[in-house]
Amino acid sequence: MTAFPDGLMSMFERLATLIPGQWEKVIVTALLIGMALLASHLWARYLARGAMSAEKRRIHLVWARNIIWFAALMVIVSVWASTIAGFALSVAAVAGAILIVSKELVMCVHGYLYVTVVQPFKIGDVIEFQQLRGRVVDIDMFATTLVELDKAGQRTGKVAEFPNGLLLTHPLVNSTPTGEYALHAIQIPIPERLSHDLDRIEAAALVAADHATADWQEKAMSHFAKASEESFIALPSGKTKVAWTFLTPSTWC
Repeated sequence: MTAFPDGLMSMFERLATLIPGQWEKVIVTALLIGMALLASHLWARYLARGAMSAEKRRIHLVWARNIIWFAALMVIVSVWASTIAGFALSVAAVAGAILIVSKELVMCVHGYLYVTVVQPFKIGDVIEFQQLRGRVVDIDMFATTLVELDKAGQRTGKVAEFPNGLLLTHPLVNSTPTGEYALHAIQIPIPERLSHDLDRIEAAALVAADHATADWQEKAMSHFAKASEESFIALPSGKTKVAWTFLTPSTWC
């Protein structure tokens, strides 16, 4: 067995001696946690009765939940402020050890602040991170949750989660930075025996793509043009096109 550091033991002992006279604060803390749980539950039930889309409902749920718990945490800290100040010296004695132990936890909180301030992605965006690719469905203070997507953009039924701290040290790709409309590249393998008739294949692919996007292609093109003007970035026009890539059969998969 390993012994606790003297500084850590002294902090626990001092905390134990302070709590008996602070039961009012303990009760208030329990009530605040209960109220936060109740508020989150009621807000989720209210959204469930609304007519908004599932994606918008999820966005409102996540942000409201984070605001509720952040506010509850701030009130709890203010309630215990005097007590915290009472054993601040004990905390300082073991601050180094606590910092080392909770390094990943601190990085997760910093990662959440990075997502909140910089907003590299939001609820509903499709992102690629490490070996993961999926649509963001939840962002809390410690982790981000994705619904996994395959190469064709279809849901696989799997849910992936990664700590927010990794966002500070690893690159991330947002596949839907333009909002309502996004570009998709569909790979269609062509047998070598048909390579002499590429013009006809390209024409057929364009007709199929235009037919599939006919209902909203003009809106998408207007959306990309507006996004280019507002972001000062030359985005694709949104018009369907064919790009050829010549690969050996072994590299198709």
